[in-house]
Amino acid sequence: MSDTNQFWSDGRMEPKRAFRWILRAPGLGLEEWLIKKVAPRPSWSLTEIKHNYLNHTFYYPGRVEYDEVTVTVVDSIQPNATGKLQSLLIKAGYADPGMAHNEAMTVSKGGMTSNIGLIEIHQLNPDGSTAENWELHNTWIKACKYGDLDYESDDILNIELTLRYDYFRIGSQSGTALSDVNSALSAVGLTPYSS
Repeated sequence: MSDTNQFWSDGRMEPKRAFRWILRAPGLGLEEWLIKKVAPRPSWSLTEIKHNYLNHTFYYPGRVEYDEVTVTVVDSIQPNATGKLQSLLIKAGYADPGMAHNEAMTVSKGGMTSNIGLIEIHQLNPDGSTAENWELHNTWIKACKYGDLDYESDDILNIELTLRYDYFRIGSQSGTALSDVNSALSAVGLTPYSS
């Protein structure tokens, strides 16, 4: 019997589900329950190098580029999500023209990443344990949109954060994802990650 048939016929097999996840970002100062959407999941793409020769075109893979992630957060009164995010911007080095400050001071990657820290997305099993863990390294906020006000709407206000990061790592509680990555690293002569 093929793996495909076994997956769908075996009641113990469980696919990953879009609603079973938690984003942990202690540096943002936001409670886990305020974070309501991450789209898309972390992803990467390869640039391409084009080489023309006579009547032919050949393509070669270039560099790996990691794509931005958008996180949607409920704009709560308590804890004050807007205030916490503005505070983070100031801690990263920003001062508006009305603040007494060193005018040459600017936002820095180090200031932003050290205040945000490691961001983790935990995909969960049905029992609530971690099935897979995504770690976003050197994350900073590229954009923060505080949502729209509208007298015609009684919707909950959301904040949309665009996160830029240098790279991500994937691991899992069961060890299968990490095991797959470590096998690939070993195959090309690199040192595997520690568990």
